Amino acid sequence: MRPRVSAILRMTALSLLAACVPAVVSAQTHLVIISGLGGEKKYSESFNQLSSSLADVAAKRFGIPDGEIIWLGEDSASARPHYRGQSTKVNIERALSQLASRVGPGDQVAIVILGHGSGEGPDTKISIPGPDLSARDFAQLLGHFTTQKVAFINMTSASGDMLPVLSAPNRVIVTATKSSFERNESHFAQFFVDALTKDVADTDKDGRVSLLEAFRYATAETKRIYETDTRLQTEHAQLDDMGAKSGVPDPDGRTGEGVLARRFFLDGAFATRAGANDPQLSALYKDKFALEDQIDSLRTKKTAMTADAYDDALENLLVQLARKAKSIREIEGRKS
Repeated sequence: MRPRVSAILRMTALSLLAACVPAVVSAQTHLVIISGLGGEKKYSESFNQLSSSLADVAAKRFGIPDGEIIWLGEDSASARPHYRGQSTKVNIERALSQLASRVGPGDQVAIVILGHGSGEGPDTKISIPGPDLSARDFAQLLGHFTTQKVAFINMTSASGDMLPVLSAPNRVIVTATKSSFERNESHFAQFFVDALTKDVADTDKDGRVSLLEAFRYATAETKRIYETDTRLQTEHAQLDDMGAKSGVPDPDGRTGEGVLARRFFLDGAFATRAGANDPQLSALYKDKFALEDQIDSLRTKKTAMTADAYDDALENLLVQLARKAKSIREIEGRKS
């Protein structure tokens, strides 16, 4: 039997990839932020602050055009950047319907919800000005995004029951709680936004933060808060990106849950200065992403393959990936 793929080869490929800067891709990212009713001043201020911070970093760090950042919130008189009006049912439905009519195939759509929630199953809802929006309503709205990658990140209390209703292929579904019965104040939202707005969650040191990295960071920090205060943890975030209709608290991002989230970056359409107008560099990145997709797909088939066949296939892909990464580094190095 031939030797297994060496650890040195794996580490070499990963180190080359980690040295690469954000990718050049053609897909556009669209961000919709929905902040609901606070009920109390401290919550309203918190939801506004988190929404504003996320919208700001989306534009300044992730390079999402201002026109593709939509923030709907509680205060109809807000004059903050990217604020588009109250988060009423009518406004949310209109915003998502209009977005669905103009997004391109392969684009990324990220919907982030902050606030309070209640209800059970398909009737689980978020608390907004006027009539509330339920999981059933969101399922209808998300159904219009048939050729896009969608991330639905519901960070409200009692959000867990939305996950099985909205779960589908090519979607990342994140909820701050495991079920609708976890109704207490949620800390998960603060840490998830921190992961995207601060330099705290880039665990693989590739200069970017994926939704999986943000989820893992927020989950760990939420757990730490409860342990520090010696309180019973009343929120358990879940993630599903396989259309499995059930979430997990600890996705590995390699062979099961988390594979799509690991490749979902809010700066998905942000081109590096070095490669913005370089067809050769763009082509190299396209090849690199295709190889990464093949590796992800291969890992899901590992149990159905012989060890030798799996190692042969993985080694071949890793070598190709390392070569692409080296070429990218050389081109970007000459232009830095």
